[in-house]
Amino acid sequence: MQNFYRKTIKSINKKLLSLSCLSLFPSLTFASGDTPVSEGLHYITNAMYGSTGVAIATIAVMVMGLLCLGHVLKWSALGYTIIGVSIIFGAGSIVSGITSLVH
Repeated sequence: MQNFYRKTIKSINKKLLSLSCLSLFPSLTFASGDTPVSEGLHYITNAMYGSTGVAIATIAVMVMGLLCLGHVLKWSALGYTIIGVSIIFGAGSIVSGITSLVH
């Protein structure tokens, strides 16, 4: 049973990594012109930073917390999840802070 959870978490992490790459590089989603692909990627980016993204992040932290309470995962996995969510949603302020240090 524990092996099943680990495989599931690895599968989910790979999918979330690919989606987070789109959110970290929003210039890739804003292609020139109004094409169906650019509109779809723009929709995904807006959904990740909107209320949908906040709800998904909240559920992710809750699930990871429950898995840690059930001794399925180590507590460090919950910490990594919280740090990842903080980086994704704080990316704008992190970039502006780095840019202000450079200029």
